[in-house]
Amino acid sequence: MIIFYELAQHGMSHAQFARVFVQTAASACPDEQLRMYAQPSHLACVFDGGDPQLDGRVEKLPFTSRHAGFWKRALTALRFLHQTYGPLQAERPQVIFLTGEPCHIWAARLYRMVTPGFRCHLVLHGDINDMRGPRSRNPLRRLQDYVCSIGRARHADVRMLTLENHIRTNIDAILPGTAPYIDVFRHPCLPVSIDWAAANPAERELRFGLLGIAGRSKGLDVFARLALRARRDLGRQPSFRLIGKLQSGTEHLDLGGISGPLPFSKEWLPRAQFDDELTRLHYVILPYNMDYYGLSASGVLLDVLRWRKPMIAFDTPVVRELVAQFGDIGYICQSEDEMAQVIDSLIDGFDSARYALQQRNLDAAYRARLPEKMAAEFLALRGAPLPAPALKAA
Repeated sequence: MIIFYELAQHGMSHAQFARVFVQTAASACPDEQLRMYAQPSHLACVFDGGDPQLDGRVEKLPFTSRHAGFWKRALTALRFLHQTYGPLQAERPQVIFLTGEPCHIWAARLYRMVTPGFRCHLVLHGDINDMRGPRSRNPLRRLQDYVCSIGRARHADVRMLTLENHIRTNIDAILPGTAPYIDVFRHPCLPVSIDWAAANPAERELRFGLLGIAGRSKGLDVFARLALRARRDLGRQPSFRLIGKLQSGTEHLDLGGISGPLPFSKEWLPRAQFDDELTRLHYVILPYNMDYYGLSASGVLLDVLRWRKPMIAFDTPVVRELVAQFGDIGYICQSEDEMAQVIDSLIDGFDSARYALQQRNLDAAYRARLPEKMAAEFLALRGAPLPAPALKAA
């Protein structure tokens, strides 16, 4: 049996990630029962529309909690583990927390102290960027942050899970010696059936897009400047599209060069509109701030693979890995000026043969991250942990 705990997310938040993670487990372990505990609103979004691979295989069970305080949430998680894992202890089910917040890390560590044989993984998301910020001087508050929870609560059987290799490397740089307690499971791609080769990028208007939650960490300021400075006096006109929602704190940016969809929204675009915009897009711009994405996986990068849209990106570890494995998937830039030059060159002289090659390479990268292809990586998570050296507490 595999038990998934999602004790943090509500509604659509991380729903696609949870779905594809469970799909991967189903592919890797076709004969095992799957069970997922989560808020009812989250379960409804994760399994919306049904799935032939998951229907009838996943037992969907509610988790509800109104506790807001850190230690109350930790104790709630601890009690919930006792109630749900406890009766199955003899079976040693695989346990995965789909979101591992500090309160859950502490709960898992405390449960391991009283439950021999308990082993789990806790998936780390973008919230771990808090590790880079200033820490409270209050020792009780410090116990509640990622530095302390990963540092003090670590155990060979209470393992962190990052979604890209560079995230583990960067955590270990902040907390030296933590790498033996961290496993990597590269973010899988949600399967999608689209005619990705149908769009004609040689049409008059080239479309460049920024996807997802648009803020400074995603490079909205860079994208806005690129849109303003792109040459518009050539035969093929550029269009810059913000396909997502505006993050708060961006009101001062000049978005006058971005053509739409208008009005800019602070809510998620309807799925049909999001898909329509992506279908007509030609390039995805990834001007990511690595101060944030050095510790966070990009869901937008998965959209790039799923829709086979070549990228114009800053040089990042995950992009370098993809290029090394699959070849030309777009344009890798060292600066904002270089991005602007690439955009102008595409407007001036679009290379349809190279575009087709980039799409084929992206298709190969997409297929390599489908749940059935990621099954071997998932099975590796079930292996016995390597002996970990004694470490000093953070």
